[in-house]
Amino acid sequence: MSAKPSFSLFVSKSPYDSRNAESAITFCHAAIQSGYVIKQVFFYQSGVQNGSDYLSVNTDEVSVKSRWSELHHTHNVPLYICVTAATRRGILYDDVSKGGKSNLASDFEAVGMSEYFAALHDTSVKGIQF
Repeated sequence: MSAKPSFSLFVSKSPYDSRNAESAITFCHAAIQSGYVIKQVFFYQSGVQNGSDYLSVNTDEVSVKSRWSELHHTHNVPLYICVTAATRRGILYDDVSKGGKSNLASDFEAVGMSEYFAALHDTSVKGIQF
């Protein structure tokens, strides 16, 4: 029996510079409702800003970080941040901050790019970039 078809998403834009993050979230929900699995969401380049605990939105705006967290909790979708891209953009986590305060949102995990490519090694996983 073949594995259930799944997707690994690659998000490379910051949450408020474009609609990429919102499009990716909408895609995830539609894919899950259609019976697909979201293997992971990997944030790279400016996309790592999606996982910053310092994101602040006005009361009349949608919190993209909250929507990612909801996807994570509701559907158990791993949210991975590229550790190198995050560090370059001032997003610190426990391993790097050396006792300083982490500003990586709790539902996101800092990993290496190999995590993204390992998921694509499975032929049932399709990569899609936002």
